[in-house]
Amino acid sequence: MNYNLQGKVAVVTGASRGIGEATVRQLDAEGANVVLVSRSKDKLKTIADELQNEALVVDCDLAADRSIELIRIRTIEKFEKVNILVNNAAVERNEPAHRATAQAIDETLLVNLRQAFMLCQIFAKDLFATQGNIVNVTSTAAAGAGGTQGAYAASKGGLNTLTKNLSNEWANKGVRVNACAPGLCLTEMWEPTFELLGEENVLENFVKRVPLGKWGTPEEIANVICFLASDLASYVTGQVIRVDGGMLNL
Repeated sequence: MNYNLQGKVAVVTGASRGIGEATVRQLDAEGANVVLVSRSKDKLKTIADELQNEALVVDCDLAADRSIELIRIRTIEKFEKVNILVNNAAVERNEPAHRATAQAIDETLLVNLRQAFMLCQIFAKDLFATQGNIVNVTSTAAAGAGGTQGAYAASKGGLNTLTKNLSNEWANKGVRVNACAPGLCLTEMWEPTFELLGEENVLENFVKRVPLGKWGTPEEIANVICFLASDLASYVTGQVIRVDGGMLNL
């Protein structure tokens, strides 16, 4: 499928691994210039060196106050515009609600929701100028499918709601805002759960909830993100597209 992203500039947070990395590579393959954002400077540079098109690495911690401003400054200095914003960075903790600390809750909501909101806000006028679009990466956990992921689920539920609100508010500016909600996707984010419950146990038992009978891959999620970011989805806005193998259909 040709998404025709030639000449587009895309900012992707959480770009150093998993869904973020797969999205970066897909956007690049479709012709976009990508701004890779993450704390992992060395990994970002390795990925950027492997891309076909000119890219920009912005290594920063999204939890830091000035990170949002830094991302925009570096992006506009380099490419002078933004067409696509992919809010993918996330903090995830799998722990019972009665053990969650205020600090852990605050950090999760900060990175997953507040800073995603602030990135939308700081790039708003740039996106108005290009009639660009935003894709927020949320989760099926927002629908209660996350088990012991209270703060994470709440943050992703908030991001779903933000998606719908911004889509309505900015539609008259020509800006589309959508979300992609992955289900079981085999990424590094699952490593703490594997350590806690056993990798083989998690892989075999969690997938029983998925009608398609398999775990998703980062590439399968990236395909949907790139579709939503492309003009092929020009009449799609305010949607939360579940990419979960039918898990929430049960």
